[in-house]
Amino acid sequence: MTATAIPSRCDVLIIGSGPAGLFAADQLHQAGVTDVVIVEKGQPMTARICPDGSGCDCRTCDVLEGEGGAGSFSDGKITLSPTRGTHGAALFTPEQERLLRIVDATVRRFVPDGVDYPPTKTLTAMDGHDDAGLTFESYPLLHIGSDGVRLFGQRYSAHLRELGITMLTGVQATALTIHHGRARGATMVDRRSRVPQRIEAGAVIVASGMMGTPWLEEQLTAAGVQLATGPADIGIRVETTAAALEPFIGQFYDFKVRHTSPAGIALRSFCVNGNGYVVNEYHRSLGIRGVNGHSFLDRGSGQSNLAILATIDTTFTDDPCAYVRTLATAINAAAGGYPITQPLSQFLPDLTTAPAQDVHPSNPKTRPGRLNDVLPPPLYSAFASYLRALGQILPPVLGCDTTIYAPEIKYYNYRVPIDPDTWASNDIADLFVVGNAAGYTASLSAAALSGIIAGRAAATRTVATR
Repeated sequence: MTATAIPSRCDVLIIGSGPAGLFAADQLHQAGVTDVVIVEKGQPMTARICPDGSGCDCRTCDVLEGEGGAGSFSDGKITLSPTRGTHGAALFTPEQERLLRIVDATVRRFVPDGVDYPPTKTLTAMDGHDDAGLTFESYPLLHIGSDGVRLFGQRYSAHLRELGITMLTGVQATALTIHHGRARGATMVDRRSRVPQRIEAGAVIVASGMMGTPWLEEQLTAAGVQLATGPADIGIRVETTAAALEPFIGQFYDFKVRHTSPAGIALRSFCVNGNGYVVNEYHRSLGIRGVNGHSFLDRGSGQSNLAILATIDTTFTDDPCAYVRTLATAINAAAGGYPITQPLSQFLPDLTTAPAQDVHPSNPKTRPGRLNDVLPPPLYSAFASYLRALGQILPPVLGCDTTIYAPEIKYYNYRVPIDPDTWASNDIADLFVVGNAAGYTASLSAAALSGIIAGRAAATRTVATR
């Protein structure tokens, strides 16, 4: 294989080509900083595929690694709210929130065929069911589908290349270069030739996303940075018929419905996929296989799915991030290293269920198992409480053949101490950590917003030092 030509230096080095990295590069170029290099260890978008079949053993998981980032295999929900998809409601200032218009306009520029969902105050189906213990919220939403979000990543990356930004795929950052408390570049390895090479840079923006989590934690800890744990989410994904969820989805596509279990665990719906599919995500760097949901604008499955996430915070355990990783690993171990799939009639055997709804599990890359035996009792009871409440309003959801998948995992990065005005490291000069890598965000919109902020700050620093 031909090795990629890696430049020896640049003004700004960006590690990762997800939305945080792409939007940062765009802002740098608009500010006149054109000597920018993006390195991405995964493949170009056109080469990113999830093979058909029941296996989930790819050495590199193209679902999570590559041009456009992990979000390129998401459902394509552009949540135009800075706090949706984060646990930091006060993370962004009102002035920063207004930068979401850039995210909105950029997505529409490259994928004009999205569907808008304006916020709505209530879900009509919930009227008269206050005793169910569910609350609803919405936000401005643009849905471009899994097909649209992949197209966005491909087109946006191509646009940046046309502007002269160097984007190298198949090139992995193996070590940050830090001298006297300042980031000075990184060592790279071309994954085809395995030849290491160092890139010197005036500033480094780390946008390594979920798959870069262990690597970044190792690099920063070795440099003396004290990482912090924050809330982490673990959940189940529920697959039922499209008709069962239509009363909610038909009014607001990605409904957010919250519930508090009798034991005080906060739960919420997440990543709703109308007429969609359940898919695997191989978090190879963590050794965890989780599940997620997709849907497309141009085709439907006749089934819908949603995640139910439980928030694990420090009132539950001292280290939520470690807890979620350990529990997700245990769920995989109970199914031979795969996500578990289980019919609702087995997951909640004491529940009076609706008749079978003709649900056909859409994800073959799972294995049968008993979540009842793996989930800690407080979490099992919490998910059961949510399902009962949801079924009180939407009875078909409790069909005996509704399918439960696990684990669904979110927000498991340790938090990097940053200046929220710039997303610059508090400990290492000329280092910016953005998107999921920083441990504060887990949505395309919020990651992109962090990239915009960091890109502008890095541009100001670069121009000032010329």
